[in-house]
Amino acid sequence: MIVTAQTYTIILVAILVLISLKPLYTKLVKKQGKKDDWMFLLIILLLPINWYTPTILTVTDCNQFTKEVVLFPTEKEGISMSYGRKNYIFNHSKQTLGFEYLYYGSDQKEDDHRDLVIFPNKTATVNEVKIDYVFEAPAKSVSTKSSGATKTMLYCQQDSTENSTQ
Repeated sequence: MIVTAQTYTIILVAILVLISLKPLYTKLVKKQGKKDDWMFLLIILLLPINWYTPTILTVTDCNQFTKEVVLFPTEKEGISMSYGRKNYIFNHSKQTLGFEYLYYGSDQKEDDHRDLVIFPNKTATVNEVKIDYVFEAPAKSVSTKSSGATKTMLYCQQDSTENSTQ
């Protein structure tokens, strides 16, 4: 089952509210103290659910895309999708797309990091929780508590004919 990113966010907020209702009711209405506060720990489960729920980006043109989320294992355009830290990029545009890792500070390329070229009407799978910059300029620097950071970027590549005319 595939839903829009907005619907997915609404589902997560609804789960958060439902988990919070019982302990808040017990604490504020029944005045029974912290009897059901353990239920707030269930909210922590939303983190791995969010991390391991794949995202689908369907690009129709440069700067135009839809973002969907895979709730249950399914198939789209012949590609089987299941849980994991993945982004599926469907390039339905006439432009070639590029996906690359950006390294800030002392961060360096890791073995599993590989930049991709996604040709028109092709699909790519990226093993990342999210793509940081989708059709937008990356930050020149980032602020972290460590000595570096790695970000990801999806962009439209210019055709060689465009490069030769400019």
